[in-house]
Order: sequence, then structure tokens, then C-alpha cells
Amino acid sequence: MTGSEIQVGPDDWAEAIARASGHQIVVAGPGTGKTEFLVRRVHYLVDKGLARRDQIAVVCFSRRAAADLRQRIQSRLGGAGTQVDATTFHSLALRLMEAANPGNRPVLLTTPEQVGVVRAVLADEDPSDWPITYRGILTTDAFADEVADFLMRCSERLLSPTDLAEKARERADWRGLPDLYARYLERLVAMQRTDYGVLLRSAVDLLETDAGQELASHYRFVLVDEYQDTSPAQAKLAKLLATPSGNLTVTGDPYQSIYSFRGAELRNVSEFHLSGPDTERIVLTQSFRVPEEIMTSALRVVSPGHLPGEAGRVTPAAHSGRVEAYLFDQETAEAEWIAREVERAIQVEDVEPSAIAVLVRTKKELVSELSRALQRRGVPHDPPSTRLVDHPAARLIHDLVTVAMDGGSLGDYPASRAAEADRAMRRVLLGPLVGISLSGERQLLRRRRSTGEGWARILARNHPSLSELLNDREWATALPASDGFWELWSGLSLIGKLANDPTRASWRRAWTALAQVLATQSDRDPSVTLHHFFDLVAGGDYEASPLLSYQESGAGVTLTTMHQAKGLEFDVVFIANAVEGVFPDLRRSRRMLRPELLSPERTTDAHAQHLFRLQEEMRLAYTATTRARRRVVWTATDAGVDQGEHRPSRFLTAAAGVESLAELTSPGEDRGEPVTLNGAEISLRRDLTDPSTPPVTRLVAAQVLANPEGDWWDQSFFAGLAETGPDAPILGGPLRLSPSQADSYATCPRRYALERRLRLGDASSPWAHFGSLVHEALEMAERQVVGTGRPHAVLEDAVNAIDSVWESADFGTPELNRAWREQAVSCVANLYEKWPHADGEPIELESLVTGEIAGVEWMGKIDRLERTDAGLRVVDYKTSKSVATIAEAETSIQLAFYAMAVSMTEDVVAAEMWYPRVASRNLTTRSLDMNKLADVVAVMEEITESIQAEHWEPRPGKHCDRCQFRGSCPAWPEGRGAYLS
Repeated sequence: MTGSEIQVGPDDWAEAIARASGHQIVVAGPGTGKTEFLVRRVHYLVDKGLARRDQIAVVCFSRRAAADLRQRIQSRLGGAGTQVDATTFHSLALRLMEAANPGNRPVLLTTPEQVGVVRAVLADEDPSDWPITYRGILTTDAFADEVADFLMRCSERLLSPTDLAEKARERADWRGLPDLYARYLERLVAMQRTDYGVLLRSAVDLLETDAGQELASHYRFVLVDEYQDTSPAQAKLAKLLATPSGNLTVTGDPYQSIYSFRGAELRNVSEFHLSGPDTERIVLTQSFRVPEEIMTSALRVVSPGHLPGEAGRVTPAAHSGRVEAYLFDQETAEAEWIAREVERAIQVEDVEPSAIAVLVRTKKELVSELSRALQRRGVPHDPPSTRLVDHPAARLIHDLVTVAMDGGSLGDYPASRAAEADRAMRRVLLGPLVGISLSGERQLLRRRRSTGEGWARILARNHPSLSELLNDREWATALPASDGFWELWSGLSLIGKLANDPTRASWRRAWTALAQVLATQSDRDPSVTLHHFFDLVAGGDYEASPLLSYQESGAGVTLTTMHQAKGLEFDVVFIANAVEGVFPDLRRSRRMLRPELLSPERTTDAHAQHLFRLQEEMRLAYTATTRARRRVVWTATDAGVDQGEHRPSRFLTAAAGVESLAELTSPGEDRGEPVTLNGAEISLRRDLTDPSTPPVTRLVAAQVLANPEGDWWDQSFFAGLAETGPDAPILGGPLRLSPSQADSYATCPRRYALERRLRLGDASSPWAHFGSLVHEALEMAERQVVGTGRPHAVLEDAVNAIDSVWESADFGTPELNRAWREQAVSCVANLYEKWPHADGEPIELESLVTGEIAGVEWMGKIDRLERTDAGLRVVDYKTSKSVATIAEAETSIQLAFYAMAVSMTEDVVAAEMWYPRVASRNLTTRSLDMNKLADVVAVMEEITESIQAEHWEPRPGKHCDRCQFRGSCPAWPEGRGAYLS
């Protein structure tokens, strides 16, 4: 190759980062900091004035990687304003196409929609144009899925129908594909739609024109991460984008190329030197994550495969690590042991749950068993089924649609559809929406089967709103999906109790996310109804990642596939279910059309195919192993015929550094000491019921279980319990309080101490950021009318203020920023359209007030202070949808303090909380009872004295469901073991 190669150690980074001009490929092993190299180069380019932020394009493989890159770059650059364009190839292509055709943004087909278009094209095919082996399945969904995937790979390889026709001359089974490909592309043009593959190809075609190069000239530097995972179309797009500037930097590790099934071409790395003259190869030589023991194990796995390409020798990280491998006789034993080891790592070794990963080759194997084993031990993790449509709240909507469609009179529908509607109705009736007894549900079902009546008529007497909804199914079959959802939501009175149930926060998040997904779908295609939507998603997951999260954010154990763990890092990694046939997976192509043969490097030679698949699986094992900093554990089941005759993977011996599987053993029956009180009880019960246990041990177990009080039951003996902390005051220096602190203390003194005084936990949230920005915008808008005599600003001024403050908003991605901005606009629109009083004139905004209570200084900030004919009115904006009750507001500490502080100089006639995010006929407000002001001040004095005395007792309530400290709170069973008395 042309150009040069330089070896770069940690001390050489600054010089290498500064060599930013020209074409460079940064090749390095795991944990060497390839992505960090790009982040620092971006900082260098901006800091030295070589490019503005908007003149740098950073492109990567996935949305998750793009969001991480964007956050890391912004964190290093600091400041507000324009963000560096860190994006995916598809997002970049979409913007290029829109820039070339302003106002004509391409509309992308989701995967199920693309399959639907292919199915429609196949329906018009002449079977005689196809090989006889395909003629009988041309109109099936399975074959449409096969063809859609094949056409996607053609686009990713920049193949036209003519190119495909040339290849089809050598493969008779492709005979019908070239003409279908041409008709498919014509159909997309007629529909004004595109798919992900065609989008990339269109962007490449654009960049090959003068107009495209003019767009590309905006970028002075182009940087690409994980280049080994790029397809031919993505690689060419990157090179064309960098053509005007001549500055292209890519990073990659050939040993981590694991996405050939998505069209990735490893030769993009080896042929990068062809992208331009004097290409420079930069090799990072120091791993900061992977120690020698783990690196050596990973290299042992791949060494027999003679893999093409390499990153060069990597110096391992300085710390030590270890690699283990164990065999089990049953999958359940394997899952239980892994869960116990995870629990032990968390409790005894003090490893954070988020620093542990359990990886599998496919989610079809063992994942559910692993999840159940972790769940039994209370180990936080993401369950295997996390699609939005699988959430119970979304499932309820799906069930109602199913009953509306097929739950009419028996005989009007095929038996299978009627039976499915009955099953859906059973879930609705027994679930939280209706909540009838099992006998009541059976009685209704017997009536339906005896009379043949539809569910709408059966429910008419006792559940009229549900009956009306099911009787008129237009909301499910005729209206756009988002409108249909709104009709259901507004017409079904029963759903209100669920929406307001304080224990169903996850349901509210799921409904919010579903509404957002449906709105997006309706914007894309208004013809898609709720019924059609749920049909579409039955086999796809494009709706599983809405902008608004429906899951609780938390740091739990990662339970996922090896592919999905790419780019992540952990302290401890378990590689589970490593058995032949699963890992490595050496089956022939799962696609009957063999799209992998579109690659010029792939052949029909059986030996070559086998070698390629084995090399890909080796790279996957290498990638999974090197996710770990300190410990890697391989596990497999060595079972007989009753367990499917599982044989341990060939990778186990290489990973463990042994000659044969005979040298690998089970971890043994030694259960070790219990690491939790629950584990201690299980151990005692096991001893009690095991006949082989010595009688004296069984007797002691019975005594402990029967009467666990006494000196001999020392709970602190068990591993995993935190050491007793210092019994010392936590208040230091002069005490200063605020109304929000007092409210927090009144809710739960213990949580107040942990959050507000010890600063533990994560107090940040997108909702808090949203509230701060809305308050800032309202202050900006209202400040324009202070002193003018006008009661308030106008909506246009408020929206302009939102646009101004949203420039510094950071909710993670531009898409999320836009979604939150839309909520902010809706919030202020509701406020200004329903302004609650016409007699108030703002005189102060964000006014700082102080006061002394029980000898302690209190301080707070009033959002809005108005002058009325009767006196002053205090206003506090609330951007939450959770509204205080009238009684709570009448004795509000926050409003009382504001009123008390202001009344020292002027009369206060009212103190109110305004809730602009709450949808209602009039703006929702809550008021302080001025007659109770003295009583509330007395409560404030009591709180002040309690804080001074450091009374931190827990105060259980509905707020505990959202408390991050519940697992260590003595008021709850799961937390009592950590606080012994």
C-alpha cells in the first residue's frame, strides 16, 4: 500500500492527533481508545480554529454510538451553541437528500413497510419468470421477507438491476430478481418513498454529481468510527463526502468485524489505501481496558482461523484479569450459577450491576432462563422482551383492537379469529382495566358461547363505555392510528383510573411513548389504522425505540447478545450457552436467496463458506471477550439427549487455555457463604430438608428459622452486607434551608438526608432539565412586559423565548431535543391561551426572597410576583402533570414561605401554583389558604428544628415507588438487612 504507518503509544497521542490532514486509518485493538482518538481530534480541530463545529462530520454505525459520540464530543468541547454533526450513515444520507431537494424530505419505509411493498410487487409477478422452486411461494410473507432482504443487500453494494442481471447469469435461482428489482425501484418512486439501502445508494449517486460535491464542500473534515462495519455504499459515501476537503479519518479493528450479515465488508479496511494518495495508517499500541490474561485468551480463540487483517500488536492494560470456563449438566444449573455469581460479584466484590454483562449468541437460547434466575435474586437487569408493543399498557390497547375487530357475534368470524378475540377479552376483563373476578369472567364467556352475542352487547349493562367503544370499531379500522388511539383514550372512561394510578408510572410512560410512535406513523402514512399498525409490528420492532422512553432508567446488569454488546465495556463478562450449533453458529445461510453471494469475495465453495462463517464467529468471540476489564467467564451445558445433546463449544478450550474439554469441570457443589439474608434463609431451609445433612446442623437450622432472634443469629456475619457507617453528624457549617428542601424533608427525612445533604444518587432527570428551560423561557418572555401595565406577554414572544433557550438544550440527541421542545411549546401555549387572571400585572420575576425561621435562614425564588387591585399575588409555575390536591396546596410550605417573606413589606392576598402542562378546560391552579399561613409557618419551624436535630427516620408512602434508595431503606423488607438493630 501507499503511504506510511506509525505506531502510536499513549505518549504520542498529541502529535498523532495533530496530524489531521489527508486520509488516515486508525487501526487498533480493543480498548485502545479509537473512539476517544476521534473525540480528541475533533476537539483539536475546533480548538485550533481549523474548522467550525458545523464543518466537521463524525459518522458511525448505530444511533446508540452516535448519541454516545455526540455527548462525549460536546462534553469535551464545552459551551453551548452548534453541536458537532455526529450521526449515522443513514441520518447523514437523509439530510443530504433533503438539502439537495429542499422541502422534499425522503420518507423512509420501515422494515415491515418495505416487506409490504415487496409483497405487493410480487403479487403481480408472472410465475413463469421464476425458477420452479419459487413459483409456489411467490405470494407468501416469508418469501417477501427473503426478497426484501436481498434487495436491501443489492442497494448496499451499489448494484443496479442491470448489475444484478449480470450476476444472475451465473445463478439460475436469481433469474426473476433483476426485473423485480427494477419494478420495486419504480414502485418506490411512484410512492415517493425510499428504503434504507436505496437511501444510501441515492446519497452516493448525489455525491457523485457537482451539486452533491458542493454540499460535501461544507465539511472540512470527515471522521468515521468502526470502519470495519461499513458496507460498500457507506464506505463510498464517506470517501465522496471527504473528496472536496481531502481530509478523511477512519478507525477500525479488523478482528471486530462481525456484521457481514448486514452487508459489512471487511475489505473496506484493507482497501482503504485506495481512497487517496499518501494514505497514513496509525496504529494505537496500548490497550487501556484489556489486561494480558484476557487479551491472550481472546487471541487463542482466533489464532486457528488465520483471520484476514490485524490491528498489530497491542500492549495489554497494566491491571490483572482472569478467564474461567465451566461446564454444567443442565441449562437451568448454568443459569442459576451465573445468577448466583452475578449476585456475589455485586454483594461481595462491590461490582456495580452496570459493570456486569451476561452475553449470549442469540436471544432464542437460555436468555429467558437467565432472566428468571436474576429476577429471583432481585438483580436489576433488562428483561429479554423490551419492545414497546410487549408492554402491558400497549398490550391492553392491542387487545381492545382485537376484540373490536373480531369480537362480534359468533358465526360472523372464522373460529380462530373469534377465539383470539375471546382470549384478548379475557385479558381485558381480568386485567386492571376492568378487574372482574375469574368467576365473573367465566359467566360472561358462557353467555357469549350460549347466545352467540358479541362482546359489545354482553358488556352493555355493566360496562357501557367499553361496550360503546367495541360496538363502533371505526376508531380501530378507519381512522389514522393516532386519531384512533385518541378516540379510544377519550371515549373509554375506565382508562382514567389506570392513568391516575400512582403505582402505574411505567404504564403512563408506555402510553406516552405509544402515542408518540402512532403520531409519527400517522405523519408518515395516514392510511395506517390502529388495526393495521399492530399487524405491521407483529413481526417487526421498528416501533421499539420511540423518542420518549417508556422504561425506567436504571443501572442494571446487561443481558443481551454479543452483537448488541459491541462498543460497550464491563468489569465482568459472562459468555453463556457456548455450545456447538449455537456458538459458533456454522449453519448455512439462513436466506434461501443467498444474498451473501453478492459479495465478490464469497463463493459457493463449501470449504470456503465454512471457513468464512467460522472466522466471523471467531471475531464475535474475540469481540465479546474483550468487552471485559477484569474477568471473563465462559459457560456451557454438556448434556445428554434429554437436553438436546448439547456439546460445549470448541471455543471453550481455546479461551481457557486447555488441551481438551476433559480438563474443564463444573464449578462444583460448594455453594459458598450466603451473600444476602434471603440467601441465608434459603441455605438454612436447604440444610433443614436435606437428609444427608448432619442432624446437629439440621437442628440448628430449624432453631434459627423458628426463632431468628438472639446473639447467635448475627446477621452481620453474612457477606455482602455493608459495613456499619460512622455515627457522626452529617450537617456541617451554617445551615440554610429552602421551601423545596422542607418539602423534601416532609416527604421523607431519610431520603432528604441522602439526596440533599449527602448528595447521593442521581438527582438529574430530563424532566428537571425541561422544567428549568421552560422557566427560563417564561422569564425571558414576561420580562418584556414588566412595567408596561400589560398583564402578560403574548404566545409568540414565549415561543421565540423557547427557541432561544432551546439552543443550549441537551436531552441526548437532536431528535429528543425537538421532541422536548414540542412539549415546551404545547405547555406555554396552554398557559397563554388560558391565562387564569386578567387583573394581575407582573412586577418581579425570579425574585430571590429570604426569611428567618427558628433561627435558620431560609431562601427561595418566586417565579412571578403580580400586583392586583387588592394586593400582591405570588405565582409558582409547575411544569409537572402531577397536580397537588386542593388540601395539599392550602398548606403548601413553598407558597407559605413566599407569602410570609413578601408580606414583610407588602400585603399578599394570594399565593398560587399554576400547572400549564395539565390539559383541562381552564388552566389548572392551586391556592394557599391565607388563613392557614400561621399554621404552616409553625410546621416550617418544626421541620427546621428536626433537621437541626438530624432526625433522619424514613417515612414510607406512595413516593417510595420512585425512590432510588428503597433497596437500602430499613422501612422496606428489601432494605432492612443493611441496617441492623
